[in-house]
Amino acid sequence: MRSSFIQQTRLLVIFSLALLDATTVIIVDSFSHYHKKKVSTRRTTLFSNSQQQRTNARRWNGNYKEASTKLSDLSKFKKLTLNVTANGITKTLQKKREESLQHVLTKAMIWKLFMNDYPNLEIEYDIGDENYLPDVVSTTGEEISFWGESGRMKVHKALDLIRRYPKAHIVHCRWGMDIEKFMDPFIEYLEVELEAGRLQDIMLDWKGKFSFASIPTLAVWDFIDEDTGTILIERSDLEWKELDLSQLQLLNSTNSLGTSREVDTTMNIDEIEPEKINSSEITRLPV
Repeated sequence: MRSSFIQQTRLLVIFSLALLDATTVIIVDSFSHYHKKKVSTRRTTLFSNSQQQRTNARRWNGNYKEASTKLSDLSKFKKLTLNVTANGITKTLQKKREESLQHVLTKAMIWKLFMNDYPNLEIEYDIGDENYLPDVVSTTGEEISFWGESGRMKVHKALDLIRRYPKAHIVHCRWGMDIEKFMDPFIEYLEVELEAGRLQDIMLDWKGKFSFASIPTLAVWDFIDEDTGTILIERSDLEWKELDLSQLQLLNSTNSLGTSREVDTTMNIDEIEPEKINSSEITRLPV
């Protein structure tokens, strides 16, 4: 009797487990079938897990845009290697990350404009100056005969170049800015130094030239043939003015006010409020 009861209990347990297992399979299958049907109604093969297919889908939907190769569209945060050509000579330039394209191209334009006057002109050539790397430079023997600066330059650096290279032609070129906005602050700084008696040695030694040049647009790349890399700019495309230290000395000797002024030498040339100067202080360079 007891043996029969145990056997019946075992059969009941086995039957219950089998029923539970079958029920679980049915529930899981129903759940999977439901979600499979739901996904198939929302997603087509166009939106499969393939990254390439998703990329193509964006193109087909009109949201894809080819990357621009124009210089005007180049991000400041991109590196770039470009070849530029002038008078049959090609130079390879490197645009660093966070360096503006205008700064790079203006170096090339200074090089192009003065390469006939200074045949061994180079871009970013290390001359061994412990403080400065010139944007454009030419040497005659052991002397610096030309120094070109592209973009911003601090007033104390400009004066330091005059002191270090008294026989050089120094050219400071900027783009999209009135020439007085970066010339006048330097003249003001020189007048202050002259009044303080700190320019006498420079006045005696200076035999060079200091020229200011302004490219009349921010779009410096307009002067580059992007297909060939040819530099198209000419001197007549820029505004030019030349600093005359002898005129400053004459102006100082006739100044009866005797006032003292101070200028922050750490400022960039374009960051000091410009003031008007007498037209006799400057002469226009021939083009």
